[in-house]
Amino acid sequence: MRILFPTDFSDASERAFELVEVIKALLEVDLTLLHVVEDPLRSKVYGDFWDELLAESFEARRHQLIDYLNERLRALDAEAEVRVEFGKPLATILRHAKAADLVVMGTHGPEGLLERLLGSVTERVIEVSGKPVAVMRAEGTVRPFKRLLVASGLAEPSLRALSLARRLADASGARITLLHVVEPISEPPIPVHMPDPRDVLGHDYMEKLAKEVARIASAHGAEPAIREGEAAKTLLAFAEEIGADAVFIGRSREARFLGSVTREVLERATLPVFVHP
Repeated sequence: MRILFPTDFSDASERAFELVEVIKALLEVDLTLLHVVEDPLRSKVYGDFWDELLAESFEARRHQLIDYLNERLRALDAEAEVRVEFGKPLATILRHAKAADLVVMGTHGPEGLLERLLGSVTERVIEVSGKPVAVMRAEGTVRPFKRLLVASGLAEPSLRALSLARRLADASGARITLLHVVEPISEPPIPVHMPDPRDVLGHDYMEKLAKEVARIASAHGAEPAIREGEAAKTLLAFAEEIGADAVFIGRSREARFLGSVTREVLERATLPVFVHP
């Protein structure tokens, strides 16, 4: 497995690297450690004064910074490929993600209105990279894998997430639970031009759903479970109930922005969250 680990050396990145180490203990991993430095533009404070001496000073400091950052990355894993690059973090991470099977990142969550509207760098990597991304918050805890929880949306991304969980479970001996959350159907009044959803789904809907979830779970050696409630809250509560060590979620590649359920899980989870396209 080829893992890309972009780090900003924050507490969240430290937690995320603990997850990398757990995965490395289970699978044969080719690891790339990446740190991106935003290349500063020429400051307007200098006006037209940008002589060769000033340029040489900046270049010397750049080399010193690269050497320092390379040392910090090698201290994480002396055998990993180490990359220090100047540029825009998102674009640089996405370029390296093309060669990865999994991206592991820390997340601080959205820190302002703009990030809440457009998404943090981690969220944008999930949205755009087309790769599975494992996310850790600074407040999270990384444990050896003994119980893995997969959220089932009964769609291809969920099946891919389940396959990734199965690969890690096979290597760790962990148990997998496949959970499908049924959100409550709103009570009447229903607009007169729309049918009652319960009439469309049929009164045996839950029975049919249970059979389908059980069929998918059985094919992947997982235990099926169905709960009713608000999706993100129910998923996280169930994860705590069973003592899950990681959560796996599938998301549609066609979705332009990170779904509200996935975002809420990422913002609230205290365990690793694997998001698979």
